[in-house]
Amino acid sequence: MGEVVKFDASKFAATVITNMKRAASTRVGFLKMGKDGAWSYGSDETPVSEDDHVFVNPNGFVHGWQCWADTDLAGVQSELLGDVIAGMDQPLPDRPAKVPENGRPWGEVRGMSVLLAGEKLVYSTTSVGGLNAFAALAEEYLAQYHRDPEKMIAEVSLSCDSYKHKNKTFGRIYTPVFTIVKWHKDLPAAAAEKPAPVAPAKKVAAKKTSPAKARRAS
Repeated sequence: MGEVVKFDASKFAATVITNMKRAASTRVGFLKMGKDGAWSYGSDETPVSEDDHVFVNPNGFVHGWQCWADTDLAGVQSELLGDVIAGMDQPLPDRPAKVPENGRPWGEVRGMSVLLAGEKLVYSTTSVGGLNAFAALAEEYLAQYHRDPEKMIAEVSLSCDSYKHKNKTFGRIYTPVFTIVKWHKDLPAAAAEKPAPVAPAKKVAAKKTSPAKARRAS
């Protein structure tokens, strides 16, 4: 028989419990824009208004590829089947050659990390409008870098734009709009209070395009 391992309560408290707490403290929620253009976050889908500004972490931009389940197939539920993600400071990863079973073709995804009311959130999208909004935001970041590279934290208001798809079966398509309110030097230690509105606000909206078919927005 093997030697009996004695449970060391003090070691458990000093290591396992500490690491479990650390995992909980670093957990982040998800920010999303619904098909109706409404913003929300978290598992309980807490609404986000244009007055609820988010602070964008410039070190939290990512890009890559995602594969979503093809809900046009009978019995297939909406779910993420796979993703390949890298920081925006790294080259775009190679697009996977193999599509998972019951999956749509791999679509390019872009995402960012934000802080809202003291909560860490992530937002990502594969939609045409969402990718265009990210491209416009990148242009604003480049302009700000040349103006004042010491202030690269964007305080942003979230809203949406929309257009009627030429294919009537798709109806009205909503696209995200990131309105830059102010630039900051540092991320707030805690954004529990709503920041005071600053005018004028500059909108960074996705350019309207005519996609052959709207891709899923996550």
